[in-house]
Amino acid sequence: MTKSVFVTVGTTKFDDLIDKIDSPKLFNILLKYGFNKMIIQIGNYSGTIENSLPFNDNKNNNNTNSSSTTKFESLYFDYKPSLSEFMKNSDLIISHAGSGSILESLENNKPCICVVNDRLMDNHQKELADKLSNLSYILSTNSTSLYETIETKLDEYLKNRIYLDKSIHQKAQQQFATSLSNQFKLINNNNNNNNNNNENDNTKTTTTSSSSSSKTTNSKKKLKTMVVLGSGGHTTEMFYLLKKVDKNKFNPITYVLADSDKRSEDKIRIEDTSSPIIKKIPRSRNVGQSFFKSIFTTLIALFYSMLLVFKEKPDTLLCNGPGTCVPLAVSVLLLRWLRIGKGSKIIYIESLARVNDLSLSGKILQHISDWFVVQWPELLSKTDSSNVSCINLFFETF
Repeated sequence: MTKSVFVTVGTTKFDDLIDKIDSPKLFNILLKYGFNKMIIQIGNYSGTIENSLPFNDNKNNNNTNSSSTTKFESLYFDYKPSLSEFMKNSDLIISHAGSGSILESLENNKPCICVVNDRLMDNHQKELADKLSNLSYILSTNSTSLYETIETKLDEYLKNRIYLDKSIHQKAQQQFATSLSNQFKLINNNNNNNNNNNENDNTKTTTTSSSSSSKTTNSKKKLKTMVVLGSGGHTTEMFYLLKKVDKNKFNPITYVLADSDKRSEDKIRIEDTSSPIIKKIPRSRNVGQSFFKSIFTTLIALFYSMLLVFKEKPDTLLCNGPGTCVPLAVSVLLLRWLRIGKGSKIIYIESLARVNDLSLSGKILQHISDWFVVQWPELLSKTDSSNVSCINLFFETF
């Protein structure tokens, strides 16, 4: 009987983890727990795989890896458009600490050992890993302590782990979708009230009559929506957010992503089976890029963002934290100030990975967003937004 482990590093480069994974020592540890097969998604691994064989989609991959042990089979590949089937068919997942991979593991009801990459600058992944580990959803560790964690903590975790409550997840998705529609009505009503206050008394009767007709029209109006995606967890979270949003109202949807973000484009084509509208702009900031260099790349991205926003003229800009969203939101604000276009509304949802502090995108956009959403109550006191809500899509937080 096959008992398998699936390892994923998502869209990232995590050599320290792959070095630990592709090792006869780990194979032997896993054998003690009854696992006899492992499939490794290695991502942008820069080293050499020595103890595992290439995964072949066209074969059953029943060949034994004689370089390690005759009882353990280990296979690897770099990327696939979807990792869903590998997760569903596994008995244990070892994952990097990206929110997208963690959420997919939990949604598939799989035990997850989450390995934090200590080399990342501004390592917000550790916030999420530690939080969910304390809540017993996952088992958190780092690459250095991986073997020890499996040998000393895996049994206890498997006995006591908490499963994702899908009813909470579905209720939160509906709450977000309903709140989004209501927030948009609130924003429009506030704008209408401001306009009415500027009119003189002689036109009030006519305005009231036309306002009622206008509200009925607005409730049925389609809202052209621009959705900003980012590599890895940002894109996964965004599609969870969109799951129950009224596509008849928020339509058409234009997806915007960085020109180097191939993985998000793959995800769009899996999640959106219509003919999705996809637009690309230069990446505002690369992972690990210094803040100083980011100034110049952001200015370039801002130029292309202004062109895109002016051309598309969306009613709504929906974003959840990737650096790509900052120049787009600033573009919306600039065109709003210049009274060009429709005056798009900015809706910002902070990433699930942000537990204790806002992201850089969040710190900037809290001041210009029409609706600002955080997912953990710890962040409510960290934002200066005048219109803030706490909606966690996956976990009870109050």
